[in-house]
Amino acid sequence: MKTTASMSRRPFAMLRSAAAGVACALLLGSVNAGLVAAEPQADQKVTDVQAPAAASSADTLQSEFLFDLVLERGPANNVGSPGVTRVIVPVAGGTFSGPKLKGTIIAPSGDWIVARPDGSSVLDLRLVLQTDDGQKIYMASRGIAYTPAGGALFARTLPAFETSAPDYAWLNNVVAVGVYRPLPGKVAYRIYRIL
Repeated sequence: MKTTASMSRRPFAMLRSAAAGVACALLLGSVNAGLVAAEPQADQKVTDVQAPAAASSADTLQSEFLFDLVLERGPANNVGSPGVTRVIVPVAGGTFSGPKLKGTIIAPSGDWIVARPDGSSVLDLRLVLQTDDGQKIYMASRGIAYTPAGGALFARTLPAFETSAPDYAWLNNVVAVGVYRPLPGKVAYRIYRIL
């Protein structure tokens, strides 16, 4: 048995080495051929530039409007530890409204913000959305906010939704982006579903 095992290992090892050698030769041959073909002769002009493949509808980013979100802020609570500035802002209420759903923001909801040394902030918005027909949807949304020099506040978030309500279960599979929009005295985002 010992002889049979070593015999089967040896041919296998030889076969594996041979296959690896062939693969390396093919790879080196194609790489070298590609390098030679890629190098123009001194008197030859490079005119054949391959155009990138046309984008299909499957790989083009598309979106549709999901809803407008308007939040009423409560008083900010500054909390932190050495080297970290954290602000917790309760959401005192608000509304959301779109073609497929609308309702109000209910407690407990808030934004856990971490200010970074570069002046930007990491947003961590957690909301309970209650639809007009009494269903509850949890929305967790992380993002970045900053104000460029001489500009206005710029913020983008990535909302994710959770619900057991059958009429809104489709939200559980939605990839979305929230775009901040200025609204006096409120915090507002326009939420888009990425298709």
